[in-house]
Amino acid sequence: MKRLLSIIFVFCILAKAIFAEDLDIIDKDNNSWLQVYNNLQKSQALDENIRQLERDIRKASPQKKVELRQLLSLQESKKAILDELPKSFNSMLDKVTINTNVKDINLIEYLFASKKIKFAAQTQKLNFLKSQYDEAVEYLENELKLTISQDSKNLQKEEQLQKEIAYFANAKGLLEGKEEVLNRTKDLYFNSLKEYGETQFVTHLLNLSIIILLFIAFYIIKYFIIKKIDNEEKLFKVKKILNITFFIIIFLVAIAFNINNIIYAATLIGVIAAAMTIAMKEYLQSIASWLQLILGNQIQIGDRILVNIEGNPVIGEVIEISLFKVSLYESINNTTSSKIKIAGRIIFIANNVFVNNYVYNYTHDKMKNIYDMIELSIPFGEDTHKVETISFEVAYEMTEKYMEVANKQFQSMKRRYDMRSREFRPRIHLIPDSKEPFFTLRIWYVAPYHQIMELKSQLSQKVVKRLLDEGISFYSK
Repeated sequence: MKRLLSIIFVFCILAKAIFAEDLDIIDKDNNSWLQVYNNLQKSQALDENIRQLERDIRKASPQKKVELRQLLSLQESKKAILDELPKSFNSMLDKVTINTNVKDINLIEYLFASKKIKFAAQTQKLNFLKSQYDEAVEYLENELKLTISQDSKNLQKEEQLQKEIAYFANAKGLLEGKEEVLNRTKDLYFNSLKEYGETQFVTHLLNLSIIILLFIAFYIIKYFIIKKIDNEEKLFKVKKILNITFFIIIFLVAIAFNINNIIYAATLIGVIAAAMTIAMKEYLQSIASWLQLILGNQIQIGDRILVNIEGNPVIGEVIEISLFKVSLYESINNTTSSKIKIAGRIIFIANNVFVNNYVYNYTHDKMKNIYDMIELSIPFGEDTHKVETISFEVAYEMTEKYMEVANKQFQSMKRRYDMRSREFRPRIHLIPDSKEPFFTLRIWYVAPYHQIMELKSQLSQKVVKRLLDEGISFYSK
């Protein structure tokens, strides 16, 4: 008996679920309104059915709970699938997207980006939804007439159809509101187009024509000027000057065209300035660096400098400081002899390099002498005191006159910078090698920057000869 009652109970629950889904009286193919409303009705029926199942589960016995939970899981799965379908007329009407913010019309909008086609498409969408709405209402009214005219009265269906017709009648306001917004927005946009065409179009078209003529005139003038220049370096400079001049002219013309609209002019100036900054980034950096070089007095014409560019030493005498570059004459020196092994070239370096890299000036201010060094290998067994004495005597003898000059030049530097007094006598150092049994003899001495290699050669020969004459040998493997 209990089992029979259990079967009857489950049957009743299934009957509720089946009845909840039996709403096909308003389901008509190819009609969005009826399909959306049918989705809504099914969703509401399933919600009620799920709530009823949850109440029944709380009251049911443990054996019935298992069966009811299985049915609840089935209904929840159906509800999850149904939730993916549209169940609101608003969501359906949202497909007719209308931008109610009509922006100011400009020349590009007027000529190329008109929204006439978009408004026509949105109007066509709305008209299609209106026709489907009328079709849905007509279908429901015919179903109601047919139900009433039948001999066997179906009061439940009749009541349901009346309810659907009333619901659709209330929903008509959504459609009418959407249509009104679309028409008003369309009228406002078309009025803006008409107003622009009658007032500003001619002015903007004339401004655009002037800019195009300026472009044409610029390239014609540039062509004839370049044709007469044979010098390649001069040609490069002329091209740069012409390009900068043209940018400035276009910039001023654009400001003049929009001077009445302060906000638009300020925006335009900002956009053009940003574009010029990006396009001419290296040139602007070079100009700023040129001002720093000129005003900072870091390097001057005739100075010998060394610049490390990406780890490669570049050394030479400054022969020109221009707006965009510094020109060097590559001289013969220690660096070119030991690393580059070539000299005599003209080197062009962009000014911005001097801001982003270390610069070594051999001849800053009046200081034209630098310390140079000679290295020799002396075995551990030799008389290091004698080596130091001989090296100092030879170096002092050959550089004494340069020491006096360097001292005078240094006094001038002291008046400009806060520096301690220095002696420019030779420095002799004997440093033991970490791997081989010998001392590295390092002889530091003052040398004029333009005679470094000559003095190094002469001093090296004389030191080696004196050491050999005194019986001092040199280390060799």
